[in-house]
Amino acid sequence: MAINKNSNIYIIIYTIVMVVIVGTLLAFLATSLKPQQEANVLNEQKVSIMKAFGEAELNFDDVVTIGRITDGEFVAVEEGDVAAIFSLLGNRKALTEAQNELPIFQLEKEGTTKYVLPIVGKGLWGDIWGYVALQQAEDNIVITGIVMDHAGETPGLGAEIATDKVQSMFTGKKLYNAEGEFAVRMQKGGAQNEHQVDAITGGTKTCDGVNAMLATSIGKYESFLRATEAEAQADTECCGECCADEANVELNNEEE
Repeated sequence: MAINKNSNIYIIIYTIVMVVIVGTLLAFLATSLKPQQEANVLNEQKVSIMKAFGEAELNFDDVVTIGRITDGEFVAVEEGDVAAIFSLLGNRKALTEAQNELPIFQLEKEGTTKYVLPIVGKGLWGDIWGYVALQQAEDNIVITGIVMDHAGETPGLGAEIATDKVQSMFTGKKLYNAEGEFAVRMQKGGAQNEHQVDAITGGTKTCDGVNAMLATSIGKYESFLRATEAEAQADTECCGECCADEANVELNNEEE
């Protein structure tokens, strides 16, 4: 008996068979490629962190200490907990909601210590995110690098936050003003002090999102950053006293 390929039954059966075949193939490919996809995501995260550090030429695994900020203190994570840290970085909703056990990355080089923190927020059309590198410098904490990306900001406007031109403007900006308030922001009309960065013309809503993202994300680490700042100042004062004592001893020796 000839099959009527124009009948409704034939079309329905044919469609069902094709859907099953295609669905099976897609499920197989998704499963088989999942380890490679996860490895690519992990590598992208590490590359972005190293770019924020300003050390893109170095290997993440060789120079970075992975930690958590727990109750305001830095705690290096055990090897078995590393996967959980990177999993959290990939879950922007969970990262936004996190208030403790916050991921942080430390790099020590030539006597200086830098930290990279993840940052997450909302732009005009969707999520914005990235990493910001911080370092204690004299009487303040400064940004030494930043990497930002977005889900769907407007090309040529808000999407410019992902460019080196915009990100480079954050380097050297001090976190806190004279009153101790968080002061880094993208300023409409142009930067007016050592905390501000020129806003993107036509990208006001995205810049507002960046400002909120920085203030909120970095704010979660404030107790740790303040403690780091206080420790650095104490070390400076102690060093000053020691130098003064040594100078007095040398002066007394010369007089004798």
